[in-house]
Amino acid sequence: MLLKSFYFWRTYIGYVLVALIGTFLFAMSLVGRFEQQIEEKADNTLLFNAQLLSQVLVPPLQNLNYPQLRQMAESVAQNAGLRITVIDSNGVVLSDNFENPFAMDNHLRRPEILLASSAGIGRASRYSFTLEEQFHYLAVPMLLQDEIIGFVRTARASSAVQAEISEANSVLLRNAAIVTFFVLLLAFYLSARQAMTVLELTSMAEDISRGNFARRIPVENALGLKKLAQAINKMARSSAQSVTEITADRNRLATIFTCMVEGVVDVDMDQNILHINEAAVRMLSINEKSSLGNPLWQEIRNQEIISALDEAIKTSSVIKAQTRLDHELGQRVVDIYAASLSDDQGEPIGAVLVLHDITDLKNLERVRTDFVANASHELKTPITAIRGLTETIIDDDQVDKETMVHFLKRVHAQSLRLSQLVGDLMTISRLESSYSSEDFTKINFADLVRQAVRAAQSTAEQKGHTLVADLPENEMELYGDRQNLSQLVDNLIDNAMKYTTEPGTINISLKAHEQTAVLEVKDSGIGISPQYQKRVFERFYRVDKVRSQSLGGTGLGLSIVKNIAEKHGGKVSVESQFGSGSTFIIQLPIDKPAAE
Repeated sequence: MLLKSFYFWRTYIGYVLVALIGTFLFAMSLVGRFEQQIEEKADNTLLFNAQLLSQVLVPPLQNLNYPQLRQMAESVAQNAGLRITVIDSNGVVLSDNFENPFAMDNHLRRPEILLASSAGIGRASRYSFTLEEQFHYLAVPMLLQDEIIGFVRTARASSAVQAEISEANSVLLRNAAIVTFFVLLLAFYLSARQAMTVLELTSMAEDISRGNFARRIPVENALGLKKLAQAINKMARSSAQSVTEITADRNRLATIFTCMVEGVVDVDMDQNILHINEAAVRMLSINEKSSLGNPLWQEIRNQEIISALDEAIKTSSVIKAQTRLDHELGQRVVDIYAASLSDDQGEPIGAVLVLHDITDLKNLERVRTDFVANASHELKTPITAIRGLTETIIDDDQVDKETMVHFLKRVHAQSLRLSQLVGDLMTISRLESSYSSEDFTKINFADLVRQAVRAAQSTAEQKGHTLVADLPENEMELYGDRQNLSQLVDNLIDNAMKYTTEPGTINISLKAHEQTAVLEVKDSGIGISPQYQKRVFERFYRVDKVRSQSLGGTGLGLSIVKNIAEKHGGKVSVESQFGSGSTFIIQLPIDKPAAE
């Protein structure tokens, strides 16, 4: 079918004519250039060797050492493949590698010698009757103190130069023939390819006329018919492209809705739900499939959300509000953003509702506010006491020594309490900041608890308490910060002694259970009611505030215990009944880095 195509043969013949004419013109331009370059190269060779010998032959000529002169001249002639003739200032031939110099005529009147005498370089081209061949001659003088003492003449047969030119032209013509052959092959390929593109365009146009839009023609293969192929391809994909774009946009929006942590609801002018993502389904506690197409006010009962949507649709603006939603995990605080939607002509088509759960932010804000208030109050108490006592001492000049000492002891006690409070606050800050496990080492936790019990023994005896320790004899190793774990145990024992009436018993036990170290500190103190047990680990929280302050407590001890336990991958709990004592339980992983 291709060989029968008139378009193919017309294109191919055009390519062939262009290729042949271009190759011929290019080859002709190179032939002249090659001849010129070869002749220049031959002349440069004659000049170089003549000038070389005109310098090196001066000493033997000056010393009349003719054997050495002939030997040097013949050596250069043999290496260069030239005819070299050495002539003295009187025209007598001293050396010639082609002829016997003694049988040669006087050369003083030769054209090249005359030109060399006057111009420094003499060139001539003539037929040599001696050798019966055309030669190119070049002569230069030999100078001694600016006086000519002889001449060096180099010569080359014209046949040798012509042989080089013929060889170069032969190579050029052979390469031109090879290039022409491949150009013709390329022309055949391009013509066939272009003809096939025309046939394919014709076939595709026929398919489009029958309603088939699936076929495409590669534009890069269309050669000179690129614009025609582009036009046909554009016509073929115009309908399919619209469907593809609509599908891609819908899939993109669905992916965005699914991945957003904020709840998103798209409604029309009547607030019928068009789209809703999983986050909004969880926040509003509705069914995604059954809610689509239904009015939002029918699916939820929240006046703030409905009012925000109404206002956004009516005013074509963005409305911000806040509401509280009941959830299975408790009541959630949600920010509401409602914005109207418009089409390309600016006409309203509905609204979008964005719900942002800020419950955790509210809780953090409450914790921060409570912490600042409690810290201010706790710091203000000892500072006020110290200020009042010192002002009394300063204002009353008649204070006796006994009263002075009493006041100073109270100031000292309040300063100790203030120092302890500041120290505990710094510990809390350090534990709650970015914590690194680089200082964690392998620790014998049983030995650490044993040392803490021994250190608290004297204080317990002064208060009339009995410390009972049930500790394993074997090592119980775990990864952790020794200083922090020591503070954890000290705080638990100190807390138990503070809230145990005299006389009392405090039991400290340590045991291993399924790769977990379980530390229990049990006292026989006042106990904690169930409603307060969840809050005893909060900062500054005290069950019995009067008793805690009288004992010098800061309200941060158990909070520090909780932070240390969590930083070591453990957890803390309490078991207690009011009036029956309390048991604080610490669980820490055994022989396992916290990073794991």
